[in-house]
Amino acid sequence: MADFKLEAIKCRSCGSGLVVELNDFITYCTSCGNGFEITESGLQPIEINFATAAIRGEGELVYKPFWFLKSRIEILERESSGGFFKNLFGGGNSSSGEIKFYIPAFYCHIDSLKSLATQFTLKNPVASPQKFNTKITGFSYGREDAMKLAEFLLISFEAEKSDTMKTFRYEINFDSYEILGIPFYKSADGRLTDAILEITV
Repeated sequence: MADFKLEAIKCRSCGSGLVVELNDFITYCTSCGNGFEITESGLQPIEINFATAAIRGEGELVYKPFWFLKSRIEILERESSGGFFKNLFGGGNSSSGEIKFYIPAFYCHIDSLKSLATQFTLKNPVASPQKFNTKITGFSYGREDAMKLAEFLLISFEAEKSDTMKTFRYEINFDSYEILGIPFYKSADGRLTDAILEITV
């Protein structure tokens, strides 16, 4: 029978103890504001910032993690009509552009995950994220999961258009990976409503 040893995880920057929940992919130091991705080779630094609550709500204010992925997308072939990507890329007739994906990193129902990811990605509502000394846990989805979910979202954008898509080929490159803490109000029955777009999950 193998021996198991439990070790306290400490911040690589300031030495403070880190809070890690079961199956977390990311941990955040509330003492110095540094974040770390938990990998097989140890703790790797990752940028973690927080959005400010824009809407007053009822219940406990908690922060839920989102992957904030900056990407460059090139549409290689698309056989159908419509201007969805023209709008998403900021106008013009370009077949390429930048998209900032907001992918929930915490566990929620797939419909809620898709709704949050879609609305935050389309509206890009967080103007100036900043550092807060606050708790953020529940990192159920890692970097690879976030990349797959971003591609799923991209294809969903196309599949749900009003025109008929015959061919859709694209190339996506992720330029940066960050974590963004989005404020939610937690009601007594456990439901969450974000304090930016007021989406309830």
